[in-house]
Amino acid sequence: MRAFYVVLLFIAALWTMPGTARAQLVIGGFDASRGGFESLAEDSTLANDITTAIPGTTFSFSNTLTPSFLAGVNAVILGVATTETSAITPLTSSEQTALHNFVLNGGTALIFSDNDSFDPNAPVVNASVLTPFGLTATGTLPPPANPSILNPSGPLTHPFTPVTDFTTLDAGFFNGTGTGTVLAQFAPGEAAIDYFAPGTLGPHSGTAVFFSDSNTISNDTLTTSNLNLLLNGLPAVPEPSPWSMIAVGGVALVGIMLRKKHRIA
Repeated sequence: MRAFYVVLLFIAALWTMPGTARAQLVIGGFDASRGGFESLAEDSTLANDITTAIPGTTFSFSNTLTPSFLAGVNAVILGVATTETSAITPLTSSEQTALHNFVLNGGTALIFSDNDSFDPNAPVVNASVLTPFGLTATGTLPPPANPSILNPSGPLTHPFTPVTDFTTLDAGFFNGTGTGTVLAQFAPGEAAIDYFAPGTLGPHSGTAVFFSDSNTISNDTLTTSNLNLLLNGLPAVPEPSPWSMIAVGGVALVGIMLRKKHRIA
């Protein structure tokens, strides 16, 4: 009987343990050689702010998006700029497939495209991250251009608040939003954020959020609203199910009983 109560206490302690002690959020992205100044691996204010807001978060970086790399993360954050005037190497067809399948299988993707003139290859680079999800982008909007959130109580507005608008710098805009929901716009037909809720892209698909300005994640324009929008797009830290708790408790109980039996013998 004493063993039974020990197991119950063990399960209760594990269940009430802070989520960060039980599981971690793992965020993937390009390493500095591919992602440049928008890589979370390179002196990133954003990475530091994420770990402050969501303790226990870890990061994984790669030069290439592959199924094996993406299988080891819960979310990806990708920007298309390496400097203010240069772009990443466009996603290959295999990288596009890997990224799309990652979201279809429940992963979360936060993608930051940009205007069509910051780099001579900008339209191609933008298309490489947007086409797999049915989006198109164009334009270069002069600053200031800080679009308002259309629904102040809709997606990406909680639990981190307040979020009313966000900062952009020479942004582009989405002129084709696929099956996503426009959460913010510069003007009608000029979407700034396009949102795919879980289940939109497929029965088991995760969240995909597209921002039309990659400066949104740069250190010099990472405002509180920009950060909160991004944090609200990240998945919650995985919680253990009640059945997993029962399984853990059962294994512990059997172990205690066997150990007790061995001592008697």
